[in-house]
Amino acid sequence: MFTVLFACTGNTCRSPIAAAVARHYVRLHGLPVRVLSAGIHARDGDAITPEAEVALAQIGITDSHASQGLTRELLESCDLVFVMETWQGEAIAEKILQWSLETPPDVMMLDPEGNIVDPLGNGQQVYNELTHKMLGLIPNRLGAISEQFEPEAQSRG
Repeated sequence: MFTVLFACTGNTCRSPIAAAVARHYVRLHGLPVRVLSAGIHARDGDAITPEAEVALAQIGITDSHASQGLTRELLESCDLVFVMETWQGEAIAEKILQWSLETPPDVMMLDPEGNIVDPLGNGQQVYNELTHKMLGLIPNRLGAISEQFEPEAQSRG
């Protein structure tokens, strides 16, 4: 099974929204993909923000979530990591070097056009807009790499 990790800063807004949308897409299309999320500076066990939960519910997605920090084990289990901001990709690249991962995951921006700004503290409308943005980005990004989901693709975890 192919494993995709969505990473952001605290794992309570952007990456859980992206992961919830991705899980919904994967289930809908029967893709052999495991979807995870983590935060570079996350505290383990935090809930998704209420605004993110509402934004997802408005599009018919309910998903349980508890934040988790980025670990070596998590990176080793992934085939691909999508980040929300350039600095996050750089931080993960540093971790990959620091931890000397034998088969590091590919790391790329979720939005090829640029950073996805953290909505924390900016109100429900910003979360709603972010969630709708994810509805466009996730199918495009997963669709673009779907050949890697074939049964012969090697799993890391």
